Amino acid sequence: MKRILMPTDGSPCSEQAIEKGLECAQKLGAEVDFLYVIENPMEALWVTPEAVPYAFELVEDLKKAAKEALERAKGMAEKAGVACQTLLVEGRHPVQEIAERAPNYDMIVMGTHGRSGIDRLLLGSVTEGVLRRVETPVLVVRCKQK
Repeated sequence: MKRILMPTDGSPCSEQAIEKGLECAQKLGAEVDFLYVIENPMEALWVTPEAVPYAFELVEDLKKAAKEALERAKGMAEKAGVACQTLLVEGRHPVQEIAERAPNYDMIVMGTHGRSGIDRLLLGSVTEGVLRRVETPVLVVRCKQK
């Protein structure tokens, strides 16, 4: 195993998955690519003409958060002695982007909140979507509430 994809959203859950994924990468001598996907908020939200200036601010805030999350992940990899790259993709759906990249990796490591019921229905699950679409092995880290 040489390449591991670790999608992140910057959440504590993603960071727990990164910790476990880096342990695997260390033991296997694998390189890691951290991926952050920013969906187009214009597609996710109903935007009125009055809200357009705020939508642009939202995009900039999302980019800033993405860069910070990727820098934290990179720092974790450096501390663990694991070679890594960071990838920031804009305007795509995370499940679609991860699924398209999956064949280029030996493993994917992702966290899950383990939501159920109405939370799962309303919020969906990127991890579950990936599991349904890829043939690449996926290590799913069930996150502990901190």
